[in-house]
This record gives sequence, structure tokens and C-alpha cells, in this order.
Amino acid sequence: MTSKQRITYLDMAKGVGIVLMVTGHLVGSLQTIDNKPYFSPLYQWIASFHMPLFFVISGIVLRITREEERDMGHIVYRKAKGLLLPYASFSLIYFVINICTCIFFPDLLQFSDLWRYLIYSVTLRGVSVLWFLPALFLGEVVFLWVRKRMGPGRMTVLFSVTGFLIFFFSPVLGWEGWESNLALMTVGAVLLTLARGLLSCTFLLTGYLAAGLVTAGEKKSAAGFLLGAVMLAADIILCPVNGSVDLNYMVFQNFLLYLFCACLGSFGVILLCKNVYQSKLLLFYGTNSLVIMATHMEFKVMLHTIRFSYWLNQYVTRAKEWVLYATMAVCITVLEAGIIYLFRHVLYFLIGKEKPQAGGEKRAG
Repeated sequence: MTSKQRITYLDMAKGVGIVLMVTGHLVGSLQTIDNKPYFSPLYQWIASFHMPLFFVISGIVLRITREEERDMGHIVYRKAKGLLLPYASFSLIYFVINICTCIFFPDLLQFSDLWRYLIYSVTLRGVSVLWFLPALFLGEVVFLWVRKRMGPGRMTVLFSVTGFLIFFFSPVLGWEGWESNLALMTVGAVLLTLARGLLSCTFLLTGYLAAGLVTAGEKKSAAGFLLGAVMLAADIILCPVNGSVDLNYMVFQNFLLYLFCACLGSFGVILLCKNVYQSKLLLFYGTNSLVIMATHMEFKVMLHTIRFSYWLNQYVTRAKEWVLYATMAVCITVLEAGIIYLFRHVLYFLIGKEKPQAGGEKRAG
């Protein structure tokens, strides 16, 4: 199988992941407006695997590209450019947005709150969805450093143990007392950042070990599609048993069941994407998932989409609910397409990309 073929369906899987992320955040906002009975189960299912999916895909890519054979200094530089540079860029943009909010909408945010956002940014805890970028950076760097020194067997033992230790200490990481003063807030933020990075190694290892099985065979397979569908169906059945989870805040409930559901959902999506025809829309979402992740909430894309969709829906006479959700999907896609164009062609340096060539960009994996 060629690298291009592998990247195509993994990009599609990332596209599914970012769609689920936006959907989850959208559902969370819509629950305060009109809480439909299917919102809670849908949110539960999405949260059960949509963030681990990105780590699993990264683990597969690490194996495909033989990343551990590179010099460690080169690895750190590449990962910092691709993950920490966008993190710093969007953290600064968020901070400017928050300052403007303090000035023009003081009832929503006060200047005293900016200290918390500053600490979150500097400690790599991350404001809003940006927590994912430092977690992936730390996870990949630690994972590859260990891989250079250990075989898969010893790595499996190590990252299994660290995963369970993080679960054991997760109530401490979520202690509300960390927010009582700036000093404790800083310590708590650092601990949470390190814990996320170490836990991501467990999911990276899962993708790394399964890469050979996932990428085996070039042709699309009905059996592979069916297996992916069965895995997703199993996750739908099992995730309500574990209840609501949140990787950001280290809420896992039953940790073994959380890991199992995360693997079922992640590999289910990957197998489905591998064994269906190429979707240009999912590829678009997947190759631009970083920008979509960083902008759909804090750039108020979702907020304005909800307002416009409900305003328009008052004039709809049939299938109002379907039209409402379809309008939201179209609006978010159109708005994000404009933002993506801005960052890919004008502000490319802020997300660690090279200047696009005149003849068009070459898609990178």
C-alpha cells in the first residue's frame, strides 16, 4: 500500500473526528436552548472516542512513517513547529479576543479572569480546545523517546501502567481547590498538562501496535467495512454503561471500559473510512482539522451559526428540525472554509505551514 493511500483514509477518519467534535460542542450548546431526548445519548457516544481517535491515528502515522528512526532533535523541532506553533498562535489570538470581550462585554468576562487564561496558556493546559495540541506534542515526543529505548512489549507494559496511574490520580487532577488561587492554579495546570501527555501515549501505542493490521491490504473489503460497523455499534451499546466521560478534564468513570469504548469507536471509524469510497468533504475536514478545531468555538462560528439557523428556521413550515440542523451544517462549513483559506493562504506561518506554491498546495499527510 502506498503512503498516499494510507494518508487518504486516515485523513477521512480525522474528518469524521472533527465533525464529531463540532457536533458534540453544538449539542452541548443546543441543550441549553431546546434539550431534545437524543442529545444526551449522542453527546455520550461522541465523547466516548472522538478525542482518542486523533491520538490513535497519530500512532498509526508514527508507525507508517518510521518516525522513531529520525534524530530526536529533529523530531522535537518538527513536532513543535506543527503543534506548539499553532498552539502559541491561537492562544495569543484567544487572549486578544478575551481582552476585547472584557472591554466591550464586561458582563461576560472581567479583566481579573484574564490571569486564569494566561496561566492556562503558559502552562500548556490550554484555553478551550487548545489543550489537545500540547497533549499530542508531549505524547509523541515521550512516546518516540521511549520507543528508541524499548521494544513494543516493554512499551506496552510501561504505558499501561502509566495509564492506570493517571486514572488513579485523576480525582486529584480534577480537584476544584486548584482554582482557589494563582499559585495552586499554576501547579494544577502543569500537573494536568503532564497527565494528558502521558495518557496520550497509551492511545498512541494502541495505534502504533495496530498499524500493521489496519493498513494491511490495498483493496476495499466488505468484511473490513462490516467489522468497522460492528465496532461502532458495540461502542453505541457499551458507552451508556460507562456514562459521561471527558478526556480534557480526566473524567473516565470505569477506566477499562473507557479504553475499550475508545478503541472500538476509533478503529471502527478508521475501518469504515478505509473501506468506503473517497469523500472529498471528509478529506477537506480532515486535512484542515487543526484550524477547524481551534476556530469553531472561540471565533464565534458556532454561536453565529446557531443564531442565524434559529432565525431562519422561524420561516420554515415543513421538516423544521431537519432544516435547522442542515442549515447549521452548511453555515459552519461555509464559515470555516473562509477561515481555513485565510490560515492556509495568508496566515500560513501561524500554523507552521509553508507558503503555498502558485500552482496550488500539495496535500500533506
